[in-house]
Formats: sequence, structure tokens, C-alpha cells
Amino acid sequence: MLNFKNRFEKYPFIYILPVLGGFSLTFSFAPFSCSFLAWFSFIPLFHSLRDGRRPFLKGFIMGIAFFSTLLYWVAFSDVDNADVPMVILGSFLLVLYLSVFFGLSGIFYNKLNRLGYPYLFPIAFTGLEFLRSLSSVWGFNWGSVGFSQSNLIYLIQFASIGGFPLVTLWVLFLNVFLYLFFKNFMAKKKEKMVYLYCFFSLIIIPLIYSEVVIRKGFPAAEYITVGVIQPNVLPEDKRTSDFKRLLKIKQVIEESPDADLYVLPETASPYPLSYSKETEIFFRELAKEKKASIITGMFDYQRKEGEIVYYNAAAVVDSSGIRGIYRKIFLLPFVERLPFDDVVPKLKEIDLGQGQYTPGEDFSVFEVGNLEFSVYICYEAIFPQLIREFVNKGAEVLINITEDGWFGRTSGPYQHAQMAVFQSIIFRRAVVRSANTGISFISTPYGKISSKTRIYNTDCIVGKVPLLKGKTVYAKIGNTFGWVFLCFTLSLMFYKKK
Repeated sequence: MLNFKNRFEKYPFIYILPVLGGFSLTFSFAPFSCSFLAWFSFIPLFHSLRDGRRPFLKGFIMGIAFFSTLLYWVAFSDVDNADVPMVILGSFLLVLYLSVFFGLSGIFYNKLNRLGYPYLFPIAFTGLEFLRSLSSVWGFNWGSVGFSQSNLIYLIQFASIGGFPLVTLWVLFLNVFLYLFFKNFMAKKKEKMVYLYCFFSLIIIPLIYSEVVIRKGFPAAEYITVGVIQPNVLPEDKRTSDFKRLLKIKQVIEESPDADLYVLPETASPYPLSYSKETEIFFRELAKEKKASIITGMFDYQRKEGEIVYYNAAAVVDSSGIRGIYRKIFLLPFVERLPFDDVVPKLKEIDLGQGQYTPGEDFSVFEVGNLEFSVYICYEAIFPQLIREFVNKGAEVLINITEDGWFGRTSGPYQHAQMAVFQSIIFRRAVVRSANTGISFISTPYGKISSKTRIYNTDCIVGKVPLLKGKTVYAKIGNTFGWVFLCFTLSLMFYKKK
């Protein structure tokens, strides 16, 4: 038996543990949504690190297992003009890049364990995760641990205080306290019960807080009726017939129940309304017929400093014409543009099948009657620091439009929707989401999805959403908690026990 144990410690069997942890963490995300699995997913990594050997490698292996299964769909994305081998290579490099953060977390856990402070690891991990959420250019916070908890609305209402970093911190503390309990239990140490009490306290206190917040309700003086249109125009159809696309949109809206505002998805319009008079008239007449305003995604362009620049945009139209345009600020790296191509113009000459879009500059808040709202596009839904700007400028309802048809029938659309609904909790706002092929939904200010569609269905959902003006703690202080966690992580790099 002893000989077998020594072999287990000496040979690669020990690396199975981080792999199991990575797979378990994937199952806490949509479409599986077994959120509670995230509470235990780091325990195998902690156990594998008890010998203090190869901490980066073990953390990196967990990252590989997690991100390769979570983001497998990236390699199969049906993107216009994409070079398939380059897409596959890009997805592979993305997994490697994101796994580095898990590798670094292994090093930090090992150091804290040697210093005698393993219970501080959640702060270090959350700091690293926050680091990769800071920029849409070199960061990518898809799969941040906090997002896995978005369906546990009766536990995570405290996200309105510190955003998803605070939820990630909570999940990691659950892992650490449970691991330390089992570790001390096996060693028959008296302090084992302290860790168990801490674990259950981290369940009970958020549960009580969330219950109080939800029971208190939200002070909404007014409501607006919103129709969310899911036209279900497949990517191949978008490439072949603009007329059929518009005809289908017209049919779905005309057959939908009455609403004050209709929301169409990203690039629903094949032409920019500000430059195509016929397309503007089409939407204007449709708005007049339904006696409502319409939001539609589109591409847009303008002449700037002697050259034409292109935008991924959304327009608000009523019977009088265009009421406003929002141009996407956070562009998806390597899909909508190459990172830093504005700093190094030569990068624009590299063709990986990416778009040549320019980021917008205005955090637009639109007005329709008594409603003030903001629109953000696709990938922007996972950046609360961006959405915070809209809320602080007066947005009462948050509207997300996206084209998730490129993901196909994979986990991608489900994960995207899971992360998008999280903003309801952070900002205490209703979120209205229109996705071309799904998932479209309307959520309450507490993150409960009141109506939603299935993927690849042509559909329209109509619901009343509250107009709210109050600001959450996060809306007021922003990423203060995230910065504190990051500063702790950076300072840990230089800390030595005397």
C-alpha cells in the first residue's frame, strides 16, 4: 500500500486532480448550470499542491481542462471570411493564454500555503481574474468564476456591492474553507470545526441578505412594455438575401403583441440607416404602424480625418426617423479588429478574416417618452465597468443586442446569456436582451429571467419592465473591490516572511 502511495505521488497520476477540478468548474456554467460545483472545483487543485511541487504546472493544467471544455465552441464559430485554420489556432492560443492565470494562481496558493495563510488565496485568485477583466483589448473575462453563480439569485444579491469579483471571492472562500475542514478533519485537529462554521456562514449570511433585498422590492413608479424580437436569420441567410431578412423582421414585428418599444438584435438591419434612405423609411414606417419605437443593430460608417471608418452600431427609430445611434465601444479582439491596430497602423494590413471596425466613443443614453435606456452590443454584456457608465448617465433599463448565430448549437449562446443576466443583479436594472438566434430574454432587477426564448426559434416575447433610477453600491464605487484584490495580489509577489 505504501509503495502504491509513493508511486501515486511520484508519477503523473497526481495531475489528474487539477483536470477533474477544471472539468467540474465547466459544469458550473451554462448550459449545465450546476453552479454549486464551483464551490468544490478548486479542492482537487489544493490537494494536488499539498506537496508544494510544480504549482504553476498544476494550476495551468486545471486552466487547460477548464477553458478547453468551456470555450471549445470558439474553434467552430461561423464568422464571415474567417480563415478556419487561423480560427482554430486562435482558439488554442486563447486557451493557453487564459490558463496562464490559473498557473499563476497555483504559484500564489503555494506561497500562501508555505507562509501559513492558505485562507487568503481567494483574494489572490480574484485579483488575477480581475486583471483579465480590465480591458477589452488584451483581457477576456469570459468564464470568470463569479459568472457561474448568476442563477443563484437568492444567494448572490451582494454582487450589487462589489460586482462579479466579490462573487468570485465568495466562491473561492467556500472552496478554501471546505478544503481546510477536510484537511484538518483527516489530521484530527481541533480547529477543523472553525472552517466548517466559516463555510456555512458564507452560505447563511448571503442567503439572509438576498432574501431581505428581494423581499424589500424595487421602487418603480413606472413600467414600459417591451417586445423582444428574435428573427432567427441564420448566418448563411444573412450573406445571401438582405431583402428576405427585412421581410422576416417585418413579419415578426407585425404579428407580435403591442409594445412601447421593440428590440431587434445586432446587425438586424443589413444597411446603415443614416446612409440608406430606403432602410430608414422601412423601419420608420414599421414604427409608425406599431405606434412604437424600434431598436435595431446595424453597421455604420463615417468619414473621419480623410478616411472612412466603420462601426458596429445600434439605431433607435420611431415614426419621425432616427432618434439616436450608439456605436460599440468594446470590440471583440481578432474578430472585429486586431488589438492595437490604431497604435500600429501596419497591423491593419494583416488579414485574419477580422473586421476593420473602429470603437465608438459615446456612452449613449436614449429617451423614448418617459424611458431613458442604453444599448450595448454583444461582447460588451460581460463588462460591468462599461455598463456602469450608462447607469451613471441615467439609464433606467439596460438593453443588450447580440448576434449569437455564429456560435451554432453549442454552449456559447447559453454561456453568453448566463453572463448577460448578471448585470441585472449588479445594477438593479431590468435587462432586455435580443439575440438573433437566441437566447433572448427579459430579466427582473434581481436577475430572475421572467421570459426567454429557445435557440434557433423565430419568436417574440413581450413584458413589462420597471423604470428604475436608484444606484447600487457598485454603480457608485465601481471596481474598488477588484482593485483592492489586485493590489493584494501584486504586493504578495514581493512579500517575504521575516
